[in-house]
Amino acid sequence: MSAKRTSRIAVGRNGRLRKVSGAHALRAKGRTDWKRLSAMKEAAIIAAARADTDAPPTSRRDAAAFERVTLRPLEVKAIRRKRGLSQAAFAARYGLNLRTLQDWEQGRVQPDGPARAYLLVILREPRAVERALATG
Repeated sequence: MSAKRTSRIAVGRNGRLRKVSGAHALRAKGRTDWKRLSAMKEAAIIAAARADTDAPPTSRRDAAAFERVTLRPLEVKAIRRKRGLSQAAFAARYGLNLRTLQDWEQGRVQPDGPARAYLLVILREPRAVERALATG
């Protein structure tokens, strides 16, 4: 993605999108027609969201059924210990950064969504993960 074709946007306090710079902005690939975007009514935005087959909106009822999966530091440590590995060996075997693993186990950082999923796969199917990593 080239810098010339990347727009950074954020939702303003008034609910409208605005072009911004800085670390807390979202990146939107391609050219953005800012006049058209700022002129859109909320109904048009909702219609566009519903028509987007790549990211269909979730209803409030369906969203309420989602459950956030968290791993406490002791659970991360238990996954590693179940494999009988030191922190360094676990990190090396499963392609993790040793410092990141230490941060998870000591509760300084919570694993993000993909990392939680990866740790749960390691817990339930460690041999499959090892096979997949060995072929890569």
